[in-house]
Amino acid sequence: MSRLVAALAALLFAALAVATPSAAADAGLPQGVELPVRVRVALRILDVTEIKEVAGKARLWVEVTQRWRDPRDGFDAVEAGTPRVDRVGSEADKYLEGIWTPGVVVDNQIGDVDGRTVAASTHADGSVVVVERYEADFRVATDMTAFPFDHQKIALSFSAPRHAKQDVLLVATDADRGFSKVAERLSVTDWQPLRLDFTNAEAAGWNARSYSRLEAALEVERLSERYILRIFIPIAAVLAVSIYVLWAPGLGATDKGGLIFSALLALAAISFTFESSFPGSISLNTPIAQIISMGYVYLVTVLLFDSMLGVPCGRPGSRLHRPCLEIRRQMSWALPAIMTAICAGAVMRALPA
Repeated sequence: MSRLVAALAALLFAALAVATPSAAADAGLPQGVELPVRVRVALRILDVTEIKEVAGKARLWVEVTQRWRDPRDGFDAVEAGTPRVDRVGSEADKYLEGIWTPGVVVDNQIGDVDGRTVAASTHADGSVVVVERYEADFRVATDMTAFPFDHQKIALSFSAPRHAKQDVLLVATDADRGFSKVAERLSVTDWQPLRLDFTNAEAAGWNARSYSRLEAALEVERLSERYILRIFIPIAAVLAVSIYVLWAPGLGATDKGGLIFSALLALAAISFTFESSFPGSISLNTPIAQIISMGYVYLVTVLLFDSMLGVPCGRPGSRLHRPCLEIRRQMSWALPAIMTAICAGAVMRALPA
């Protein structure tokens, strides 16, 4: 009989625990403070070691600082002989396991962290400061449509999935924004940092509850001047064949056709080389892809134009000889000018405002 009573009591206890999950979840919240508990977040980006635009991934070395107040963690500064107690490494991890923490995570983090170090400081009034430094991969949204004049935003989305926004709110005050910084020089090549912005948002969670989210976005700028020699000069050199075809005297139709077809093959080779060296530069409708695509049309147009006017312009006795020569003279500079304007327009549209 006693075993039956014990079993029924265990079942009743389990049912009560399942029926009141919010009470169990809120039991650990700090007492004696106004809800929601404000968790201040600051971010220092120490380095960006890798950016993969097509894969939508970036590797960052960051330092995340969290601050909150829980009176239960306070102590008598006179008795302790210090207004603050610092803990580092395993001692800090062990201490944090024994107190309430907001459980802040980065939603778009990929995999585990490397080289993690942690420090925790507890003040006499119950304020807790936790500093974590680590390196990890993060999923980011990239836009290559302005390559190589693009700006990218590397965003880290902080949230506290254990608590609804009525209980815990992630904030970044002016002091936290001032403390948050970005290294002046990054390890990743061809990029330079611009600014670090914070944005508050919400995230939908379990049981249709809203959770606080804080997004820290690092804006980086591609150093486009480094791509002039590697990208634009080869394209200009290939397209310049058309000027030779249009203006060079004494070239036969076979010679002109060979030059144009060689230029088309060279342009195709350049596009494959660019896509291999700069992933996404051709496949994602960038200005470079637009210029190369129009380059195919331009070279074929030049060949067709020269072929159609070749016969009447080569007959001095024909009544269409002089008008043909005039049309050819005008079109010989108009076609390159139109192509130049198209290329310049593609570049101008991609330039940052």
